[in-house]
Amino acid sequence: MEMDERICFPYADDLDDQPDFINDIVRIYDKMQDDVSREIFVSRLMLSLTRDYKYMKNVILQTEGGKKLNSLLCHAEKPPYIYGAGIRGKRLVKLFSDFNWGGFIDISTEQESYQNIKIIDPEMFMNLYTKGTVIIVSNMKGSEKIVDNLVSMGVVADDIYVLNDFDQEGARNIYFEQECVEPVINGEKIFIDVGCYDGKDSINYMERTRNENARIYAFEPDIRNYKVCKDNLAQYPNITLFNVGLSDVEQELGVMGEGEMSYLCEDSSLKVKTQLLDNILQNQPVTFIKMDVEGAEYQGILGARNMIAKYKPKLAICVYHKPEDIWELPQLIHEIRSDYVFYLRHYSFGDVETVLYAV
Repeated sequence: MEMDERICFPYADDLDDQPDFINDIVRIYDKMQDDVSREIFVSRLMLSLTRDYKYMKNVILQTEGGKKLNSLLCHAEKPPYIYGAGIRGKRLVKLFSDFNWGGFIDISTEQESYQNIKIIDPEMFMNLYTKGTVIIVSNMKGSEKIVDNLVSMGVVADDIYVLNDFDQEGARNIYFEQECVEPVINGEKIFIDVGCYDGKDSINYMERTRNENARIYAFEPDIRNYKVCKDNLAQYPNITLFNVGLSDVEQELGVMGEGEMSYLCEDSSLKVKTQLLDNILQNQPVTFIKMDVEGAEYQGILGARNMIAKYKPKLAICVYHKPEDIWELPQLIHEIRSDYVFYLRHYSFGDVETVLYAV
């Protein structure tokens, strides 16, 4: 496949438009305010253009958890093992393909190997195990039980590391990264939580600003998540909660998925109305907008363009749901107000949770 066949140009996708695309990329790159942001931007851009997952390693190495795991692997005296040959375990091999992995440990051994790395059951692993062999438990759920089982079989507890722990290392600051927004966040008056899921980001905002009286408007289209938010936020009279989806047109859409993975679509029996943020909060001097809406960020920003143009709120926008998000969303923000500057930060061991800060 030729490189230009892989590129999802937000243009007519012909040779005449490629210079415009390149100019937009350069403009966005120049607006990135530090080396971390530039590294994440270039690496995510390459991932979008090539679909080669190896570029995510450069992104993940910008996180605290990524640095610690990389250091652990670099200093391992014996080939490390990955417990769990599922998506997350195989992702580790893609990310750290230059390491000499000992193998996968998995209770299911229907697949004998992955990328020439053997998959063995726990009993067979114990025949090979010696003290000092690093084991990384990649499973998202049930990791505590897996650790207990390994210890009961004779593995030294200090040899076992849980990927979730590395994942959570840097996730504490998501949407409120100190280097990006903390110096200018104090004193903020109106916070918009778009895609509030369980309401914790709204609570986190109040805690970080030490402002329990800040006006907060939270939006959650999934009625199931909305009910959770309603319970979690009931004690905060300063928070107004909306069961609507935000877009650039008013219409009725379906809601698919569950929990934090719910998203708007055309076909679903579960319906919700979409509205424009500009129409809901007319003339409100909004100062901070966080937006994580599973791929509807472009439409959400368009529906708030008047507010953004007038008040220039600080923005924390997810830019990972679609390959083109990494350039389309900062480009759209630039078109609305050219005086924004950008930061990028990443908060997971996968290709999710990359946040663009516009300040």
